[in-house]
Amino acid sequence: MTFTETFEQLRAAGSAQTRKTYQRHGAGDNLFGVSFATFGQLKKKFVGRSKDPGHAHEVARELWQSQNLDARILATMIADAARLSEAEARTWVADCQWHGLSDALAELLVKAPFAENLMQALFASDQELPQRIAYAMLGRLAQQSETHDNPYFAPRLAHITAHIHSAPNRTREAMNNCLIAIGSRNEALRAAVEQAADRIGPVVIDHGDTACKTFEVKPYLARIWARKEGRAC
Repeated sequence: MTFTETFEQLRAAGSAQTRKTYQRHGAGDNLFGVSFATFGQLKKKFVGRSKDPGHAHEVARELWQSQNLDARILATMIADAARLSEAEARTWVADCQWHGLSDALAELLVKAPFAENLMQALFASDQELPQRIAYAMLGRLAQQSETHDNPYFAPRLAHITAHIHSAPNRTREAMNNCLIAIGSRNEALRAAVEQAADRIGPVVIDHGDTACKTFEVKPYLARIWARKEGRAC
């Protein structure tokens, strides 16, 4: 599909109810309100066996340039991390104005060959959403990477423990989520995260006019590990 065809399908798939839901979470006005089920269906038209990643990436670039939120979310799903330059990635990071899009972008960026350098640069940012992207990337590594050992996560775990309460709201949320991701990696990291959670205490996050609640690290990890071990939560 071309960019125009894709954009029109996004437009047609939007709904007032989904648009209101996204806006209640702070998404702004430039959006159609496309469900994530529909994003998944559209993604299949670009990504998978026999699909052309080069074409998908060019469409992703055009979708991002449209500035429409739904188009940018889909762009993160069909872009090819291997074809994304670090300069382009930094532009996309700077373009993010909503934490939901930041999380979607982190899913893409963690696969890029320059992911480590970019993540460390974003940790050093003084801006909320770039910091959030860094912690979202770290959380994905904790969940997905087979090459990072426990000592890799220790310095960032110490940093979260020391700074989570003073971090910006959406960064603080990403830090909290990152703790859970690290603690779900293995038993040793679970113990380290639970000790950190005891030192941190309750984490307060402003979720705005939504029903969202802050995850409590230790109870959440208990449920994760109960599932891993095949026990009832």
